[in-house]
Amino acid sequence: MDASLASVTSAFASKTYAGMDKSAVAAKAREVAADFESVYVADAFKAMFKDVSVDPLNGKSDNSNETWRDMLIDQYAKDFVKKGGIGIADGIAAQLIKIQEGHAG
Repeated sequence: MDASLASVTSAFASKTYAGMDKSAVAAKAREVAADFESVYVADAFKAMFKDVSVDPLNGKSDNSNETWRDMLIDQYAKDFVKKGGIGIADGIAAQLIKIQEGHAG
């Protein structure tokens, strides 16, 4: 999940997954695209929560909230993407497969 989209695109362009069958390449492309979408969604969620300063579990406000909140938001984003997300993963996966096949453009 830490890989940038550019490095992932490079991996597909360099045919890193060329030895895999098409369904395995499609599954890998979908996995990578979903990871990218979850990072994007998490950033959007974090922007929504940036001004929320009270921990809903204990009603207190301090810097310790930030650590658990970031982890919670990352998990919210992953779950959101698993349930359909905002729809960018499918387009990214399709482009990654085209790149792997040498049809980028």
